[in-house]
Amino acid sequence: MNAAAPDRRGTSVAWAALAVCLAATLPYLSTINNYFVRDDFGVVALLSGKPAGYFPRWFVTSWMDQIWGHTPDEVRPFPALSYQLTSLGGAASPFLHHVLNIALHAANGLAVLAIALQAARLTLPAATLAAAIFVLLPVHGETVAWITGRVDSMPALFYMLSFWAFARWRDTGSRERGWYALSLVLLFVALFTKQTTITMVATLAAWDLVVLGWPTAWWPRVRAYLPFALLTAAYLALRLVLFGQVVRESTLNAAGARYFGLLFQHHLANVLVGRVSANLAPWAVVIACAIAAVILLRRLPPESGRRALALLLFFGPLWWIIGVAPTAVAGYESPRHVYLAAAGWALALGILADLAWLRARTLGRHRLVSAVAVAVCVFYAVRLTAVVGEWNRMAAVSHHAVVDVRREVLASPQGSLVIAGAPTRSWEWAVPFSVRPPYTRTDLTGRAFIITPWLLHCCRGQWLDDTKRILHDWHAHPGPVVVLRWDPDSGQLSKVTEREYPALRTVAEVLLQLDSREALDANILRMVEELPVPVPMDPGSARERR
Repeated sequence: MNAAAPDRRGTSVAWAALAVCLAATLPYLSTINNYFVRDDFGVVALLSGKPAGYFPRWFVTSWMDQIWGHTPDEVRPFPALSYQLTSLGGAASPFLHHVLNIALHAANGLAVLAIALQAARLTLPAATLAAAIFVLLPVHGETVAWITGRVDSMPALFYMLSFWAFARWRDTGSRERGWYALSLVLLFVALFTKQTTITMVATLAAWDLVVLGWPTAWWPRVRAYLPFALLTAAYLALRLVLFGQVVRESTLNAAGARYFGLLFQHHLANVLVGRVSANLAPWAVVIACAIAAVILLRRLPPESGRRALALLLFFGPLWWIIGVAPTAVAGYESPRHVYLAAAGWALALGILADLAWLRARTLGRHRLVSAVAVAVCVFYAVRLTAVVGEWNRMAAVSHHAVVDVRREVLASPQGSLVIAGAPTRSWEWAVPFSVRPPYTRTDLTGRAFIITPWLLHCCRGQWLDDTKRILHDWHAHPGPVVVLRWDPDSGQLSKVTEREYPALRTVAEVLLQLDSREALDANILRMVEELPVPVPMDPGSARERR
């Protein structure tokens, strides 16, 4: 009888893990063949072209070289290796890239499940709920559906597993050193996956202080952090040597603090309600959860109540603050930046669900708790479906743009000036990578003079010089002018040539006289958006796309 109980427990956990994997996978199956968008073109083109033995060099250099016009302060050998591996199916094929992204998301869901079961000691249904909520959060749409979003799901996985192994070690009374060593190794991988994981020491200390409590002899507990702190310090010293800065400290000023305050609110809304919201809905959710926690904790035995409160404080405000803190120096806003922080929200909801279930004494109340849990999952799943659908549209338009530019360049006389106005949300940072191998058979910039609006160019600081150089080269041996634009939702191509608009060449020549980035960009955008006589894509090109 006793021997059968662990077997049943193991079987139940396996079914829970399967449910979490399905919840993580099914919403993203439609992205499995989505085309490259935005940074994907540059990232995949660079890393797929590196030799097999390049991996060790990424520990002492930026993984992106200078493809964005500068050297990013990013030492990321493990993500770089992952792009090499997912390019083995063909650098121009997005399939394996998306497969790994979805697999990483499912693995993160399992990590949340493990933390909920082992560290938080939730019941299996509550732990499963926490993991399911995490993988269904619509804020993760960018991280999973966008190939480049992997740079946030990978470090989150190693970070959470490192914390889980440390918590397991503490549970053994610090006897089984294997868990401790595993936690340290996983932190090493996390650090060299993304610099935002430098907060691990704070997370471990907060766990000990808030949940486990400080013993009378505090030194043995603090001593456990030293290898983690030394590893983190060595990593930060490497960053200082390589890039001349530790944590982008130049952004830590009053203006940066104000921007971080805005980011904090946006990230909170994105995680809690699935979109950036200017109203009070996110704070209403926080207040409602706080009130629910007070009600549920009131009648618990003192010891159980203290632990439940400690877990809510740790996975609620503390995990969130530690997880969001690195966005203060990110320099821009992106939903994927709170992938790790969102795990705390999911775990906090799991803890509340566990408390509510334990406090429910009647069948009707149990059904109410279950109904609320299902409603939360459905709410997030519906919002996630909309987010994934948006990424599907962006990828489809991006593919249309690549195919159409290739067709138009090859059909036009050599030396033509092609002004490509692809939608920014599909092609931001994409040019010139998107018009070169491996995405096209030949380098289209060798056959035509291709210019785009500023936001589509890979290297913002070089765009003005590059665009003026291309225009001067074209003007020296002027060929026909073609303006291309795409509907941002359908990908429908519209084309304007000198045949439909005889003054097009004159308008293009005016661009040569503009010396400021703002003026040149504004005039290129005006050509793309305002020139008349759009020509619909012909049926033959539609067949080519398919």
